[in-house]
Amino acid sequence: MTWLGRLAGRRRIREAARRLGVDPCAENYLALAREHILVGDSQEVLRVCTEGLHEHPGDAELTRLAERARALLHDQRIKVLRSDLQIAPRPALWRELCELQLEVRNTAKAEEAAEAWWKQTHDPQALVFRARCRTEAFFENRRAEDGRAAYELAILAADENRSDETPLRLAFEIARRCGAWQEARTALARLLELNPGNPDLEQRFRAVQANLSEAISFERALMEVERSGEFKDDCSVQDSGLGDEVTVRSLLRELGSMMGVHGAVYVRGGTALVQGPQGPTADRTARTVRDVVQTSRATARRLALGNTMKIELEGAFGVLTVLPGERGTAAFWGLEGPNETQQEILSSLAGAVGGCRR
Repeated sequence: MTWLGRLAGRRRIREAARRLGVDPCAENYLALAREHILVGDSQEVLRVCTEGLHEHPGDAELTRLAERARALLHDQRIKVLRSDLQIAPRPALWRELCELQLEVRNTAKAEEAAEAWWKQTHDPQALVFRARCRTEAFFENRRAEDGRAAYELAILAADENRSDETPLRLAFEIARRCGAWQEARTALARLLELNPGNPDLEQRFRAVQANLSEAISFERALMEVERSGEFKDDCSVQDSGLGDEVTVRSLLRELGSMMGVHGAVYVRGGTALVQGPQGPTADRTARTVRDVVQTSRATARRLALGNTMKIELEGAFGVLTVLPGERGTAAFWGLEGPNETQQEILSSLAGAVGGCRR
């Protein structure tokens, strides 16, 4: 940009700031942010949008611009880090690069950086980041291969640096969420060696000890997670984030009572709630929804296609829309596909991100 362009840009920024001072509405925050975009100042764009969101929480356009500015700043910093690592590689730069990639949920790039770090230095911290990356991938995609690699890397990192708690906590979390209680107990025992008398760890140890009678092999636990797409702590309506079963039932009743709706289903682990169909038909409907989701998720994981976001079937029976989410699976059976209100209820039940796009 020429000096005349920069001068004009600064003048427009001052004018936009004055208007914002007179009237701090969302539109004036947006106007000031856009002026900073024109001069290429992503840091100021983020600052203005953050301030605007404090005054106008949830504003869609301010949120979008803030996310865009944050992404640009991340990209800029990542480019600088890569350049600096070529000139003078050191642990602090590798660590920041991995952290930034994980922050933007780019686990593949983060793991690539951690592997390069490990190959160059054999720093135990590089192993920790490799374990973190695989753990994130496992929790996201539920693939047994990722869970196995994450656990092995975590144990290897713990053996390389016996004073570091992080890899042991990763190993414990992987095992706990799979229901591999023997491995969870082993990780906790090692954590207690580092933190003797820690009340939280002792309480967790007693809880895991109580579950040992139900323990299955780690490999079987991983395969069960891959098959079902659910972790052990996903299987309770009470822990669903919706409050309790009463809330789930009220949402189902609301959905099932709408015009043109044949039925509504909520499935979580071994729990199935059905509104509409009765008796054996309700049981078959719930089983069908569960089987469809499990088959779709297992197929997507085997083919490395990512997460199952939405399943929709159409036929003479009408439309069946199934929405798997973090809190459970919600299904809608109607004459037509769900409208906007029905989509919002489905998303609330399933804990889906981005409505029916998930």
